[in-house]
Amino acid sequence: MKYISSLSIVLLFCATLTAQSPNKIKKEADQLFASKNYEKSLNEYNKIKNKYTKDIDIKYKIGVCYFYTNNMDEAIIYLKFYSQNSPKLAPLTNYYIARAYHHQNNFRTAVHYYKNHLRTLASNAPERERLKRLIIQCTNGPKVEQINSGAIVATLGTKINSNADDYRICFNPRVANTIFFSSTRNTATGGKLNQNNIPDPINGHYRSDIYKSTLNQGSWMDATPLSSRYNTNMSEDIISFFDNGYQMLLLKGFADGHKEIVKENYDDDSIEVILPFALNASSHHWDGDHFFVSDSLMLFSSNRPGGYGGRDLYYSIQTNGQWQIPVNLGPKINTEYDEDAPFLAKNGRHLYFSSDHPLSMGGYDIYKAIFDDSTRTWKPRQNLGVPINSSADDKNFFLDKDGLKAYFSSNRIGGLGGFDLYSAYFRTRQQEQLQAQTPNHFVAVLTNITSLVDNTPISHTVKKLTPTATVDPTTTSGAKTVYNISPIYYNAQTGKIEGARNTILALKKLLARHSEAMIVLSGHTDHSGNSINDLYLTIKQAEELSNELIENNSQNKQIWIRGCGQNYPIANNQNFDGSPNHIGEKMNRRINVDVYNIAHLKDEMSINIIAPKVSSVMQNLAYTRYQKQLKGLTYKVQVTETATLFNHSIFKEFQHATTEKHPKDVNVKYMIGLENSFVAIKRTLDQVIQKGFPDAEIIPYINGIRITEDEAQVLFTEYPDLKQLLEYRSN
Repeated sequence: MKYISSLSIVLLFCATLTAQSPNKIKKEADQLFASKNYEKSLNEYNKIKNKYTKDIDIKYKIGVCYFYTNNMDEAIIYLKFYSQNSPKLAPLTNYYIARAYHHQNNFRTAVHYYKNHLRTLASNAPERERLKRLIIQCTNGPKVEQINSGAIVATLGTKINSNADDYRICFNPRVANTIFFSSTRNTATGGKLNQNNIPDPINGHYRSDIYKSTLNQGSWMDATPLSSRYNTNMSEDIISFFDNGYQMLLLKGFADGHKEIVKENYDDDSIEVILPFALNASSHHWDGDHFFVSDSLMLFSSNRPGGYGGRDLYYSIQTNGQWQIPVNLGPKINTEYDEDAPFLAKNGRHLYFSSDHPLSMGGYDIYKAIFDDSTRTWKPRQNLGVPINSSADDKNFFLDKDGLKAYFSSNRIGGLGGFDLYSAYFRTRQQEQLQAQTPNHFVAVLTNITSLVDNTPISHTVKKLTPTATVDPTTTSGAKTVYNISPIYYNAQTGKIEGARNTILALKKLLARHSEAMIVLSGHTDHSGNSINDLYLTIKQAEELSNELIENNSQNKQIWIRGCGQNYPIANNQNFDGSPNHIGEKMNRRINVDVYNIAHLKDEMSINIIAPKVSSVMQNLAYTRYQKQLKGLTYKVQVTETATLFNHSIFKEFQHATTEKHPKDVNVKYMIGLENSFVAIKRTLDQVIQKGFPDAEIIPYINGIRITEDEAQVLFTEYPDLKQLLEYRSN
């Protein structure tokens, strides 16, 4: 009896602990929320939200957590539920809803909620001006959406990005295939620190440290912090490398709150020497985002007096070892708003920077301005447009040396939280990054009038190509519907689809009427870019078309997309004398459409593929041969799959490199080889494994369509060679 009583007490005690658990979780969640640790706070609230169904304030806090962790769909659901059911709204409710819609480019709805929030503010409230600017940005957003950056944007992935702020990429010329960047992630040296540099796990914040990641076998490795020699309890933001990579410049924050540029040896064999950079150009006001064009010219942003308002861009030159008084870049660049993060291209005339001007589409947009030597002034700034810019903040633009790739940071939808690092892959080389001009940069022009040169480019008129005649999207032949499908061409600079309205209408009708039909979209391009990058760019081009075709989620399964890069031209990219064949290049920038699984519908419909007419003088048979080789059973080797661009020399060493995926899949599958027998493709696989890809695998296809293991089991009687693959996989 005594045992039973003791057991009852233990069970009662456990039950009491369990009953108290939601309250404890809620208290912890509230503390995390108050300290702005939104990710952990969200995890705790989600554990107990079903226990507190009548607690409307929890709905608000969950919505705010979703907002700060970049899940705008859920943020809107929770915040709107709260706004419709709470007797008294939290002051920022309408603001958060407006920002969430703004991030989704739902500009009209965002304006509605911005105005609702504006009505709650006092007439002299300082935030009114910012709200009015956000409303103007919403009205301007649709215009910016029409500007195409001519690039494909991709995140650098989870190996590099975190749920904190990741920003400011730079390279060291001595350290190949490695990026350096700054981050405020939770592995920061010293942990959470308060303003006095004292550990404070509740109200403290992680300081910024410097991290690096190395490209290995085409993929970025996990980012790792630099050693304690460089990362300390104070904040460190990387700026640049000097002296051929042996010296690193960083912005170091000190205990009293001020920051200073310091120079540190970046060499394992050298002693630790930290020296102030002797910037006489510094002020007692905010200076930051320094970009060093050379060891004697820098650009930076500052809110010092005498500017046009907010933060302005300045330059300073070093003479006789001293940095001179900074010079404002003037009203063509600077405005009454904030201009930050300058980057000057190699030609010294193309300036990239970020601004939160009302003509942005939301927050900071990235702009470009070009210096005119003949007038010694800047031409009007140009918004880079989408997809480089978004309705969030886009900053720290940096062009790679090849002119085909750029890096930037953004807190846009789809990121992991805070600012993430992104890459932009241009369809054509950005010429301003390829060669220096004389004089070296705009400052040399401004300070030496006699050295002016004429940099007016020579314009070439390119004949407009109309590869195929315009035809109706569908025609009828008796009771049968005929779908007329032409290759779809796109613009070299912007990727915008040109003259394909009828083919797109035909494909939409086909998908809607015949759910069993399957469409393969194969992207191709000319030879002007990087052949490996183009495998990624062409599948992204096909993906953009698929997004236009898909009208409901079920249609995602009906489409397969493929990137063929430069491999299969239909026309020669060059003339006989080696000069560019612009007409041929335009014909090669295309998306081919193939339709499958319609044999049983032959009495109802047919497909009329309208091939472009290529003269025998410029005809290239690479695509024709490729199409013939796809017939029947074929095999390819899947080297890897990744969410980001995968750049590896293996794709130049083997033929038939392609990429493929379903439109909504995150990962892109990288493929090489094209063989008609298992024995031949096995040789290719063995070579790929020897090159460091142990997870590579053989993928079978029937008439160009990837087949599954179960399908192979059914088809091996018709295609006996499949039996060898099945036996190999079973071993």
